[in-house]
Amino acid sequence: MAVILCQKEATFPYYYERLDISVYSLEELCYAVGKYPLLIPEHFVDHRLLEWVNTGLNRPMLSEKLKQLKDMGEREERLLFRLLRECSYFTERELEDFSLELRRIQALSEPERKERMGDSFFSLKKYRKALDAYQDAYHLEENGRRLRKIAESYLYLKQFQRAGDAFAKLYRKNQDKAALRRLYFLSQITFPKDRYKELWQGVEEDLVKEWQAEWEDALKEAEQAEGILELKNAYNEGEEAFFQEAEKKLEAWKEEIRGRA
Repeated sequence: MAVILCQKEATFPYYYERLDISVYSLEELCYAVGKYPLLIPEHFVDHRLLEWVNTGLNRPMLSEKLKQLKDMGEREERLLFRLLRECSYFTERELEDFSLELRRIQALSEPERKERMGDSFFSLKKYRKALDAYQDAYHLEENGRRLRKIAESYLYLKQFQRAGDAFAKLYRKNQDKAALRRLYFLSQITFPKDRYKELWQGVEEDLVKEWQAEWEDALKEAEQAEGILELKNAYNEGEEAFFQEAEKKLEAWKEEIRGRA
């Protein structure tokens, strides 16, 4: 997060759980709130935030004022905007636009809001949280688009069998050829082709040939990927070099997967 700080940095960070980030200034927090309005928690201005404003930012007067307003039953949106004005990050025009955006979000149905939350998480590569939001939206109101997003989330989480089941369900419901194409590629790497044997029947032979050619081209391209070439070079250098390189790759992949939670 790149924000030019005009105010003093906090003595300890505030952990913004929805985004899984730690911020060290009110400006950073305001930036995160403004960037992802769909992810603002329902009760954002809570005791933990007020404590951080009070002791972390050393702004007891602001913390006390917000607490008084909260105790008086002030609406959450008003508390939020009071906080946003204090950070001097937004212009008044930007705050007006942000207010309109919040109203548009409030006008969404619950399934639409959950789906768009999923989209925000997905854009942040938080695929587990995206999946949870998409599943909530789908259970509230089923449609093919949400089912496809569920399948894609499973794919990015490397839960290939569940991704395959979701793509198969989508194809059975909507005859979505794009879902069948995804399923065809998944069948090459995760389960026997006959797992979804009935789905291949009736599909144009030329289409299956096209997918197979696309798969073979992808394999050839993958063989020349930088990571694969590095492993090959390490293997040629000897067993010790190979295992060191492989361990490094595995740790990097593990870290990447942890970040998708």
